[in-house]
Amino acid sequence: MATLILSPHFDDAVLSCWHLLDGGTEVGVVNVFGGVPLADTGGWWDLASGMHSSSGVMERRRSEDEEALALAGREAISLDFLDFQYRERPQAIEPVVERLRALLAAETSLWAPAALAPPPDYPDLIGAALRPHPDHVVVRSAALALHAEGCSVMLYADLPHASASGLPAWVTGHPDGTGPAVAESWRRGLAEAGVDDANSKVRRLSGPAFARKLEAVRRYSSQLAPLELGFGQPIEAPGLLDHEVVWRLR
Repeated sequence: MATLILSPHFDDAVLSCWHLLDGGTEVGVVNVFGGVPLADTGGWWDLASGMHSSSGVMERRRSEDEEALALAGREAISLDFLDFQYRERPQAIEPVVERLRALLAAETSLWAPAALAPPPDYPDLIGAALRPHPDHVVVRSAALALHAEGCSVMLYADLPHASASGLPAWVTGHPDGTGPAVAESWRRGLAEAGVDDANSKVRRLSGPAFARKLEAVRRYSSQLAPLELGFGQPIEAPGLLDHEVVWRLR
């Protein structure tokens, strides 16, 4: 069975699903929000990244993604839906479902973001970056629609959104974890997708695997500063990117 990782943006597959990309499974990546806006003005995330030309940003991010995925011997297909920062209206789900359906073979399995976020009391450093990202919600909704049609779907914890306040104790195995706020935030986000913790699988990356992941993440050089600012930690911080979690939808 071939696997497609649905990556809302150019870096999400590497940030959240490195253990799959770095393994022996036949896997591809679909960058859903890879469109270039007509108006060449920087969006709020672009400005946080210190860049002002949206078309230039998207070309750079595409090139960074190609370099990062090449480290795992993978390639991506990029769709032309516009990133949330460039849209004036919410993205309808149906066109996304239609484009994804056209990519599916009979035995394709989809991995989609669970659209998790830090609990409400997390410091609001870059506003919308810390809430369930609208683009992640759109991709999750599209995957759930395809699941209703019979497609096999896994949801993944979208890092570092999901891990910015730490990880639930059931993920790390340490009873002194991060307290009930994070666990409740995850529970609430998963409930929206009809998933519970019982169907989870945790992959803690080994030292060498995590080093390879960090090497790939650093290829997204335009994104590192705003990521570390927005989530208040360096990318190598323990617990931020070294535990990857997935849930299978029944």
